[in-house]
Amino acid sequence: MTPTPRTPATTSAPASTPALGAPATATAPLPQDELAAYLAAHPAPAAAVDAVIRDERGDLLVVDPVYKADWDLPGGMVDDEGLVDGLVRELREELQPPALRVGRLLAVDNVPAAVYGRALTACVYAVHLPHPVSAHDLRLQRDELRAAAFLPPNEALARLPERLRRRTATALAAEHGAHTAHLLDGHPAPLDEGDRRALLPGPAVAAAALVADAAGRILVLDAEEAGDAWDGGAPCRLPGALVTATETPAASAARALNTHLGDAAGLTVGRLLAVDSTLCPSGGRTLLAHLFEAHTLVPLRRTVGHWLAPDDAARFLPPHETRLLSSAPGRNRGAQDRSQGPPPQR
Repeated sequence: MTPTPRTPATTSAPASTPALGAPATATAPLPQDELAAYLAAHPAPAAAVDAVIRDERGDLLVVDPVYKADWDLPGGMVDDEGLVDGLVRELREELQPPALRVGRLLAVDNVPAAVYGRALTACVYAVHLPHPVSAHDLRLQRDELRAAAFLPPNEALARLPERLRRRTATALAAEHGAHTAHLLDGHPAPLDEGDRRALLPGPAVAAAALVADAAGRILVLDAEEAGDAWDGGAPCRLPGALVTATETPAASAARALNTHLGDAAGLTVGRLLAVDSTLCPSGGRTLLAHLFEAHTLVPLRRTVGHWLAPDDAARFLPPHETRLLSSAPGRNRGAQDRSQGPPPQR
C-alpha cells in the first residue's frame, strides 16, 4: 500500500488571516511550531512493523503477498502514525480478524541504507488473536495476499527470505525470554558482557506467603485482586507477587503482604517452606514459585480475601500453589497468628 505521510507541518491548523485594513503583526513562531517544521523536513528511516501471530497449537502465521516472490509475516510499512497504530491498521486491512491485541515488542532490526537504498527500522511485535483460530477464519485482502497459513515455526521460517528469516528467528527466541532483541541487518547487535548477561533468557520467579489463623485456615485472595496472574484461570491465589530484578523472593513476598494487607497487619516473612517449578500456561515461561511462612503480631482483618481450610483452599488455587501447600511442613497450621500466642517450636 502507498504510504500517505502527514507531517506535523501539513496537519497543523492554518494561521488566522488579519482583518481587512488591519496592520500586519509579526508573530514569533512558538517552540512547537519550530519543532514541527524541523521534523517535517528532517530525513528519517522508513519503518516497517511485522506480527508474530500463533494459533492455539503454537504454529506461526505467514502470508503470501501478491507483490513478492517469498512468503512474509503479516504487517507492512508505517505511515505518519505510531508503530502499534500502523501494525493494527495493516492487520485489519490484510486479515480482518474479529479482534486482535498487540503485545510485546520482540525485536528491532536496523537495516542499513545500502540494502534497500534507504535506512529501514523493522519492528516485530507479538500479536494475539482470539483462540481457536485458523487461516480460514481470516478474510484476506486479495489485492495484497494470495494465501495465509499457520505452520510449525521451522516450516514457516523456511518459507521466509533470508533477511526476514533471521529477524523472525530472533523474535521467536525473544518470545521465550524477557528482552527485546536488538539487531543490525538481522544479526545480533554487538553487546558488552554485562549487557549480554542481562539479556539471557531465564525463568520467572514468584513468591507467595502462607498466612493462617489459629484454627489453621489459610488466607487466599481473589485472582483479580492478587494480580500477577500466572495461574491459567484459577479463581484464587495465595498472597504473592512476581519477583522483580532487584528483589529477593522473601522481599517480594513481604511486598505482596504489605500491598494486600497493609502495614497495620504487622506481618513478617519467615522461613522458606517450599519451592515449585512449573510451565505457566498464561505466561509462556517457566515459573519458579517460592512459599514463605508469614507471621502477624496483631489480629488480621477478616474483610480481606477468604479464609479456607487447607483442603478447601487447594480446590481454588492454581496447581503450582496447591503443590506448594502440600509440600509445606505443617500445612494444616501454616503461618501462625502471633496475636494468639507464639508459633510452636520446631
